[in-house]
Amino acid sequence: IIETAKDGVKVKPEELEPAEAPKAAVEDAQPKGALPEGTVVGDGKIKYVLARVDSRLLHGQVATAWTKAVQPNRIIVVSDAVSKDDLRKRLIEQAAPPGVKANVIPISKMIEVAKDPRFGNTKALLLFENPEDVLTAVEGGVDIKELNVGSMAHSVGKVVVSKVLSMGQEDVEAFEKLEQKGVKFDVRKVPNDSRDNMDDILKKAKAELAKA
Repeated sequence: IIETAKDGVKVKPEELEPAEAPKAAVEDAQPKGALPEGTVVGDGKIKYVLARVDSRLLHGQVATAWTKAVQPNRIIVVSDAVSKDDLRKRLIEQAAPPGVKANVIPISKMIEVAKDPRFGNTKALLLFENPEDVLTAVEGGVDIKELNVGSMAHSVGKVVVSKVLSMGQEDVEAFEKLEQKGVKFDVRKVPNDSRDNMDDILKKAKAELAKA
């Protein structure tokens, strides 16, 4: 007889499992540990209290100002690159503010989580390195209605459009596609900043890229 593993069926990655089921609700026949697939928690839909593009991902401003402003119970860094980088993963997990767990997952996993009814009580702050990753997530079914554009570092092929934003052609195209999908933009570094106009920023980026 094959015994059921003590911890039951695990969701991969394990650190992004839904909350454990109350003991009374778990029948003996069901695996202990993670909630069985298909279990509906709350209204069965994960809540996005903030989705942010920030090339620095989880750092002081996000861990303090934004977390206080939007009150997430989980911070999720959505990045294929970072999810494969154990050192960056560990640093991000350690940077989480007290009482909030941080996870790093690939985009495909975020798309799965978005459709999983077990995350109905999750109030997530999503962090993306770039708008291309956001677009991939949205196209996969992650229902982001507003995107906070925080900081985008300068690198080869990008033009400076503000003190904290640099964009390349791919970034501009990704933002335009997100806009076509109905995503609104909230351009500010911290909650107390006034919002910048995304259309003006994209126009400037296009003009600068045309000169480059």
